[in-house]
Amino acid sequence: MQKGSKKVLSVCSVATLLIAGTTLPAAVKADSSNQVNRLGGQDRYETAAKVAQAGWTSSDYAIVANGEGYADALCSIPLAKAKDAPVLLTSGGSLNQNTLNQLKDLNVKHVIVVGGTGVVPESVLNEIKAQVSDVQRLGGQDRYETSVRIAEALKTKPVKAVIASGEGYADALSAGPSAAINGMPILLTRQNSLPDAEANYLKTNSSITETYVIGGTGSVSDSIKDLFTSPKRLGGADRYETNTAVLKEFASSFNFGNIYAALGKGPIGNEFADALTGGALAAKNKNPLIITGYTLSSSTKDFLDENVPKNSTLTVLGGTGNISDSLADEIKDAFGKASNGGGGGGSTTATDITADIVKYYGPKIQDTIASNPDLGKYYDVDTTDSITLKVKGSYEDKITTVQDIFNNVDKADVGDINTPGTIAYRVQKIYDLASAHVNAAKIDGKTFQDFLIAEKAKDSKFSQYIKDGGSIDVQLVAQKIKNKEIDYDSYTAFITSLESAIKDSVNLSNPSPTIAIKGTPFSINRIEQDNKVLYDSSLSREVNIDDILGVTSTVGTFKVYVDNGNSYFYITIQG
Repeated sequence: MQKGSKKVLSVCSVATLLIAGTTLPAAVKADSSNQVNRLGGQDRYETAAKVAQAGWTSSDYAIVANGEGYADALCSIPLAKAKDAPVLLTSGGSLNQNTLNQLKDLNVKHVIVVGGTGVVPESVLNEIKAQVSDVQRLGGQDRYETSVRIAEALKTKPVKAVIASGEGYADALSAGPSAAINGMPILLTRQNSLPDAEANYLKTNSSITETYVIGGTGSVSDSIKDLFTSPKRLGGADRYETNTAVLKEFASSFNFGNIYAALGKGPIGNEFADALTGGALAAKNKNPLIITGYTLSSSTKDFLDENVPKNSTLTVLGGTGNISDSLADEIKDAFGKASNGGGGGGSTTATDITADIVKYYGPKIQDTIASNPDLGKYYDVDTTDSITLKVKGSYEDKITTVQDIFNNVDKADVGDINTPGTIAYRVQKIYDLASAHVNAAKIDGKTFQDFLIAEKAKDSKFSQYIKDGGSIDVQLVAQKIKNKEIDYDSYTAFITSLESAIKDSVNLSNPSPTIAIKGTPFSINRIEQDNKVLYDSSLSREVNIDDILGVTSTVGTFKVYVDNGNSYFYITIQG
């Protein structure tokens, strides 16, 4: 979205900006009695595999790191988020079998190995290459240079960065999901001296105007902190207070409907693995990650009590040897004072103003949507008692989810774009709806066709389906679907590639704006669908593009925050 443009949108055009989207993470079943899940295996390698299974049904990318030494892997969570990739572990001179199985099961095409040959030997890379053709190593002379290599691999011009100690793992792990969600690299430093690699990176990345220094002076001294641009220290008396300080700072980035918990301290001193691999999943789902010892610290307990709704779900990372069932219950029991309805970091004291919105502004909202040339032809709007949009058309006309394209293709004809029920009609309908919502939003003034042209220019495997003018070759796609050469997984791979084309063709460094609602004094700060964040003006444009591309359906109930997050109202879209 353009800074300051105050682009006038219908109140649902961001929520339904793209009905196309990437595959949602596999649901983790909760115990309905206490809402506690566990993702754990016999060891950290199997736990990493279970985390990957819970978050990804397929993945183009995977990160592979050493499972015994934390140093090189600490900074990999932002890269994992950028690549939508799980973090898998290995050790020794051969590839761990759990990791190999996941590379196969997820149909991984690109592997990024983190660390030099001292932590992940060439013999392991050769085993990976036997399964995956594209294998890249990101490693330096030491952990500090490796953190820079990972930051460079993000291929962005960051405006903020996280600084954490490379001489311990707790602080960097605490910052991992927050940094990843907000597109910030994690750079490692020594307590009392700044490594040359970090100093050089900061010199060549003058776009960084804010830094978050994680941990107390025992981790990063004041003399080092003061070397950074606009530094802000997020630390406490111990790793648990530091963890909660980070979570409080970035609370607006999180969906508090689920909390991940991992062991952050133990007798061996390398109890980092579950928080590392689970941190990638937490970042993907925009959930907070707490670290704990074998007992729950008072600072963590207070944070959970004050910030996490009672009915939120707890997902424990690792087996009972790390976090016992009794400790898991204690963590879940600490959820308390926060509103049960907020979710996603919205204000816990926000007021529901749906009735007032309907009473005073309903007709204006209805007119705004109805008169929008892109949206009005797709929705009937009713603001009599609530704000309800209904998709126009007969039953067979109503294509509201991506999955609708692929339903009963064996019985459907390829047909044409004007015949409801045919595959070509379904493809055209999805294309029209996606185009309508993107064109209504106008990211940097660009249309959906502009983004398709950018995708075609990449000369990717999907270019064959895009015409020169920036439209989909509907008949070709429909025939491929009928022949089962294109399925839902192929479609989601296309959306992932399109996401890359969008990010390459807009200015990601511009802030995200609030969105004015025509005819009212309100501007939208945040939109959620079933506690999933779709748009948040406090987050980066890159994060918001990820969220919008994660929408798979136009139908549902949307919670719209206005008045700086102090108020909200609901919109229902019916199929």
